[in-house]
Amino acid sequence: MAKAKKDAEEGEGEGEEKKKGVKGLIIKIVPLVLIALVVAKMTVLKPPPPTPAQVKAKAAATKLALDTKCALANNMKPPKAPTTATTVAKGETTPTTKPELAGPVLDLDSKTMNLDGSHFLKIGVSLQLPAASVPETVKTTENWGSIASQLVLDTFGGRTFADLSNDTVRETLERQIGNEVCEKTEGKVVTTYFIDFVMQ
Repeated sequence: MAKAKKDAEEGEGEGEEKKKGVKGLIIKIVPLVLIALVVAKMTVLKPPPPTPAQVKAKAAATKLALDTKCALANNMKPPKAPTTATTVAKGETTPTTKPELAGPVLDLDSKTMNLDGSHFLKIGVSLQLPAASVPETVKTTENWGSIASQLVLDTFGGRTFADLSNDTVRETLERQIGNEVCEKTEGKVVTTYFIDFVMQ
């Protein structure tokens, strides 16, 4: 009976050693499997870097989308998307712009400039900001106002009184300024309003 008890204890000891051996094996294998998965993800499963042509196409598509957004916001004709065999084959279409919620309007200080002869022009501009913008914060953190002001000065400063008396010329210049401000702010300021336009 003592011998049977001793054999039973030895059997239990071997069983525990087997359990420890299996646990030890699992503890060694699991980290190796995890490391192998990470290496596979970083090398095999990682997509290849884009080719220069893909980078160029993506940049062109982004620019086209911005140009279209800005042109539509400023009542101008949007640019046409280039149609190539690759874009038609892939089923790509001209980028469309979703109507965005209008944010607050930032009024800029009026500018006065001399025109030909003894005439002058006083012009005031407001910027349509993105939704959820705070005009006071935008005024101090962004340079959108200075971009718009410089474009206004550059565009209207070289004009004559007679040019600016023509409503069609003036409206065309205003749309161009709105479009340029939109492009230079990467679509954040979609349009520019001319709230003050006095010539004498």
